[in-house]
Amino acid sequence: MRLFDGCAAWQQALLTDPQTSGGLLVACAPEDAEAVLATFRTQGFERAAVIGQLREGVAEVAVRP
Repeated sequence: MRLFDGCAAWQQALLTDPQTSGGLLVACAPEDAEAVLATFRTQGFERAAVIGQLREGVAEVAVRP
């Protein structure tokens, strides 16, 4: 079963709108990142990008330009 099977287009748009669902972030295994980005780009999200990673260790946030 696919995630949006049975949903009308307006329902899918509502569920994936970052203003209502936080849909801006997607997590995947590092080895799948390029395939996930390619999928987003073929769907019209040309600016999709990797913005971070999870690593083992002490929790911290590093912001880089």
